[in-house]
Amino acid sequence: MNDYLYTFVIVDDESEIREGIRDTIPWEKLGFAFKGAFSNGKEALEYIELNPPDVLITDINMPFMDGLVLSELVLQRSPGTKVLIISGYDDFEYARKALQLQVHDYIVKPITPSEFKDILRRLKEMLDMERAEEQDIKRLKLQLAENLPLIKERFLNQLITGIISDDELFERCKYLGLSIESHTEAFHSIVLDFIRHHGGEAFDIDVLRVKNVIRHHLENCINQSIITGWEIFSDDKNRLVLLIWGIGKLLLYQEDLKLAEQIYSQLLTLQLPPFGIAVGEVVTDLHVLPKAFQDTVQALQIGQLHGKQGIITYKELGRTENVYKNINPDWPHQIGNAIKTANMAKVYEAIDGMIVYLKNNNFSLEQYQVLIERLAAVMVITFNELDINEQELFIKGSNPFLELSRIKTLDELRSCCSAVAESCIAIIRSRQKNFAELKVMEALAYIQQNYSNAELSIQNLCKDLYISTSYFSAIIKNYTGKTFLELLTETRINKAKELLRTTYLKTSEIAEMVGYQDAHYFSISFKKITGKSPSEFRSEYE
Repeated sequence: MNDYLYTFVIVDDESEIREGIRDTIPWEKLGFAFKGAFSNGKEALEYIELNPPDVLITDINMPFMDGLVLSELVLQRSPGTKVLIISGYDDFEYARKALQLQVHDYIVKPITPSEFKDILRRLKEMLDMERAEEQDIKRLKLQLAENLPLIKERFLNQLITGIISDDELFERCKYLGLSIESHTEAFHSIVLDFIRHHGGEAFDIDVLRVKNVIRHHLENCINQSIITGWEIFSDDKNRLVLLIWGIGKLLLYQEDLKLAEQIYSQLLTLQLPPFGIAVGEVVTDLHVLPKAFQDTVQALQIGQLHGKQGIITYKELGRTENVYKNINPDWPHQIGNAIKTANMAKVYEAIDGMIVYLKNNNFSLEQYQVLIERLAAVMVITFNELDINEQELFIKGSNPFLELSRIKTLDELRSCCSAVAESCIAIIRSRQKNFAELKVMEALAYIQQNYSNAELSIQNLCKDLYISTSYFSAIIKNYTGKTFLELLTETRINKAKELLRTTYLKTSEIAEMVGYQDAHYFSISFKKITGKSPSEFRSEYE
């Protein structure tokens, strides 16, 4: 900013004064760049209209157009220009008129160069401050423009959850470019959710593909006499929400249902992960929209739990809302009791009985959520009674009960309950001696088969043998007197000894063949076990 030069022009009908001011002041050192000197206001105005300067320095009395008229016209066209009037007249009326025009300074001659420099320094400080503020505002406006899509998405989420006040609603809609107005007749929400989806970048790509399909249909296939506006955005659960507004409650519903079916058919061709689309009820009051949106989401969730394909409508859900059956509260206890007796057949029977019942009967989302809470509570009690540490069952850092609440289909619920039960019963059985011995034998065979894998670890072994690392560490030491690492090292060194005796392979090649990435470390381990270096060992057999 210190290198920036503010432009200025001088207007005075006396060339001696005009050129004297221009030539005696070190303008660039003070932060200004000379752009022109004019002898009258008319001539200066023609230039200024095309090239507005930062500063105008003008005399008052001049032919064709005096300095006050020039100042007024310049400030009308370029309000940001700072006007300095230099006059040989100490006239109150001139000063008052200059003040009315909001002229920056009124300077009465004579004025010394030193005084004039001080005025210019103060002027530059003011211009620097204004320029910095302008740049801040430009930067903020740029950031605002960049973040406008996020601001709009946040506003739309507030709209469907009912936390926007009436005072700011329509003003915010106008600001964000939404055609929602006080006389808009009808509002409708359609919700799409993946039952299972890819993670990370793949999920974002899938979402973009879906949005592109929806936008294509809305931009090219809608009846604009019915649909007057729409927005597609993600809610706080990563569901895609299509909010549509238009004319006529029944007409809008019929148009949107047809649109949803077209979108669903198109999306099926993209080989996306399983998904569902729910069509809610049309409302004529924005205050009712949050309730309608929640109803749409519940219809989607219930439909997905029942495994329904295609379009799910709230109307379909509403026809059965008065015939809900109570979910048997004993299902979770039956599953827990079967686990405690390590009877897998009984576990499957209880789980399947619960799933079949849910699939064949209507229930509310609240009833289902209560069932999930009971299942989680029974599992915790069962783990405690069996003295099973949750870390033995689940990946470290995971929250199995949170995952339970996120399940979207009854088939997933069956799989989840079965997997937990199977793991529990495996732990129970693994406590028995014969099961422990079997796992030790499997582990020893596993080491023999995989010792050459440099990435072999106790975690890999336990994952493939379906046992926990803590349990395996205990039984392997108990049955062999050695740790996993000791057994692995012993196996690798024995294999290395055999290769040293029977081949002419280099030590580095043998190290790699028996699972060592570092030949030096292999030599150290070999000597520690055998008391000899690999070369010393080989020399005994040559």
